[in-house]
Amino acid sequence: MTGPGYTARTEGIRQHGRASAGEAEHVRTVLRDVQEAFARAGRPMGDDQYGAEMEKRYPVLRDQVITAFHAYIDELEGVGGNLHVTAATYDAAEGAGA
Repeated sequence: MTGPGYTARTEGIRQHGRASAGEAEHVRTVLRDVQEAFARAGRPMGDDQYGAEMEKRYPVLRDQVITAFHAYIDELEGVGGNLHVTAATYDAAEGAGA
């Protein structure tokens, strides 16, 4: 779509939307790997004073890492979805003669 002062290439917008969705899938795979690593590690802190102190915070830190992954995946999926809506909006406006 071309308007006064801009050009919107809807296929390019859709392509970036698909790329964002693809990145979300990649991050989902990385998250599974991270979760498996946490499960394999079990209690990795050791038996000394520093390990005992870290073990107190470990579950919270682990959960924060996993929560951050989920938030990033949600953002990527949101961007992808919004780009598809943007492309459809441009297409509809062009079809209406706007």
